[in-house]
Amino acid sequence: MAAGALATAALTAGTALPANAAPVGVTTTVTDSAGNPVEGFVSAYLGQADGSYTYSEGQYLADGRMNLPLEPGTYKFEFQSVDGTLAPEFYVDKPDLASADPIAVTGPTALAPVALAAAPTATGRVINAAGRPVRGGSVELHAGGSFVSSARIERDGTFTVGAPLAGSYKLFVDADGYAEEWYTDKTTEETADAITLGAAPLALGDIGVVRGGVMTGRLTNTDGTPLERVQVRAVGTGNTFNQYTDYTDASGVFRIDRAATGVYKVEFRDPVGQFLGEWFADKPDQASATELVVNPGATVAGIDAALANDPSFAVDPATIDLSGTVTDSSGAPVIGASVVAYDTPATAGAQQSYEFAVTNRAGQYAFTDLDPASSGSSENQFKISVSDELPDEDGQFAREARWYGGAQSYAAATPAPVPAAGVNVVLPLAGGISGTVSTDSSISLDGVSVRLVDAQDGPVSTGGTVIGIEDDGTYSAQYLKPGTYKVLFADANFDKVFGPQWYRNTNYATAKTVKVTSGKTATGIDAELEEGMRALRAPEIKGNPYLGGKIRATPGTWVLDGGTTYQYAWLVDDQVVGQGRTLKVSKKYKGDRITLQVTASNNGTTGTALATTQKIAKKPKVKISVKGSTATVKVSDKKVKAKKFTGKVVVRKIVRTDEFGAPVYKKVGQAKIVNGQARLTVKKLVKGKNKLVFSIDLKGKKYGDAEIAKTVKVKKKG
Repeated sequence: MAAGALATAALTAGTALPANAAPVGVTTTVTDSAGNPVEGFVSAYLGQADGSYTYSEGQYLADGRMNLPLEPGTYKFEFQSVDGTLAPEFYVDKPDLASADPIAVTGPTALAPVALAAAPTATGRVINAAGRPVRGGSVELHAGGSFVSSARIERDGTFTVGAPLAGSYKLFVDADGYAEEWYTDKTTEETADAITLGAAPLALGDIGVVRGGVMTGRLTNTDGTPLERVQVRAVGTGNTFNQYTDYTDASGVFRIDRAATGVYKVEFRDPVGQFLGEWFADKPDQASATELVVNPGATVAGIDAALANDPSFAVDPATIDLSGTVTDSSGAPVIGASVVAYDTPATAGAQQSYEFAVTNRAGQYAFTDLDPASSGSSENQFKISVSDELPDEDGQFAREARWYGGAQSYAAATPAPVPAAGVNVVLPLAGGISGTVSTDSSISLDGVSVRLVDAQDGPVSTGGTVIGIEDDGTYSAQYLKPGTYKVLFADANFDKVFGPQWYRNTNYATAKTVKVTSGKTATGIDAELEEGMRALRAPEIKGNPYLGGKIRATPGTWVLDGGTTYQYAWLVDDQVVGQGRTLKVSKKYKGDRITLQVTASNNGTTGTALATTQKIAKKPKVKISVKGSTATVKVSDKKVKAKKFTGKVVVRKIVRTDEFGAPVYKKVGQAKIVNGQARLTVKKLVKGKNKLVFSIDLKGKKYGDAEIAKTVKVKKKG
């Protein structure tokens, strides 16, 4: 509702005003009943000469603040929230355009504040088949076949959607990456379950969505023998953009997953050309094909066919000029491989493709137009290129292209004479990788993928092989070129909840490599992701954390190095006291601890890490001497008696640095400080340089602790 009066506005409709005058601002604030700014819209309707009002201008209200420029005239205003959780209203507190108050805009006009009342709402959570919340998408309310309102699905899968009035509605769910559906598990608005919105919010609970429907079947020849690598294409009848393709496996079985809801017709086509194509069921063309209805999460099985031989496929052995067999490195025949014969001209780089063939289901191919005697060509030898361009079934290794003789290029290929038989080519198998991505977060792994980067090339943002993960977090790929890789697990979703992570829990420089071998799968390449980008080595505070000193920030080491930017904040008692790289330690911080907060950002992913000083106090004067294995520590200050300094000293030796460059210590000595002095034996010194750190811990509040680094050189004895 709106409260108070207009600050500057005439309320008389129909006032004569100059046409096309310069726009002026109409302002107000829009909140909910609790005073929170509303994300929404304002619409202005301009009064006409006949007394009617038509839409004129509108404005999106990001923070509930309206400043809408309008040409002078008489207007009515409508306010509404983006998600419909607040009831729309016309100014002032009116339910419709007819009853709204007309406002004469003659100059800058301030409307009274507008407070929108709560609307009837429905709440729920969208989850996938694995029970995890879905990230992204929207839900819509419909009534009588018309759209009413919509709301986004938040990153935790929840939504709140409202309607202007209480009553009966249908809910449409459009989650990113999942099949659309109507509540509950329905394919049309007509069959959807109605929900009733009233004064109290309606809790719908969890709403499950699936990736789509499934179509499956089996292809054989007329003798019942399974046919491998037959292409199966499902074409949507209402939406031809809905097309899905699969190829049969060695058992003749195909499976199309994640098909959008709709009606389809299915075509069978043999890319080898050995069998005649047809449409389901036993139909010669698309027009007469049987329609199949696919619903979300449902399986349409039994899409079978027996294909007849194509009589034109047979080749007369007497006409064959050159032939061979294509197998992979496991010895299996390669079905449907593309085989190309290139001529061998004397001029380098002038070669041209001469004839094309496809291998049959025994991996055999034949050329019939290469013989110079019959073709009229002067060519009597050819170089043979073979590539397997058809998609592979799940779990089947891809095959790399090769030339006759095992070469990877035309220049290195072995020429084959004409006529010739037994021009056989072996295609090496690719390698594979598999694993599981998990998280302790309640957020879905939607949008997370696995990126493989050649370990020799380095982490380039646009390079590498990207593998998607399933709803249960598993992934697998069998099409990788053998070699050594580093593996990055990254969130490509718009909100980038999960920070990137190199295998295993490190950054690129120190990431463990994964070796991919031909015909084998590297298993167990797993990751457990955390929300936000992670610091592998914590930030540090350098300098003098004492009264009158200056401290400086170092950002630490993060999962991503290249392109990462850092922001610094210094805090005392959770209040920001500085935002630069350095901070001067003034007297006002005496007795406090200063916390450094580093925020790292990279391509939409952020993370924070902290470091904290000791309690701020006066800096003591420390003198350290080491002779042999004996160390002497003296603590002093002007006009202060030695007995005032008591505490302890601990000596640690830096034995190495870890993979992130942080020092790794080993304790080599300890003693009490009495009357400002300590004498102790330093153990385990070795020949050469020994890097020691003396940590001075003083009692009392006047002086701060100290950390002194000292390098001790030990000469060879004797």
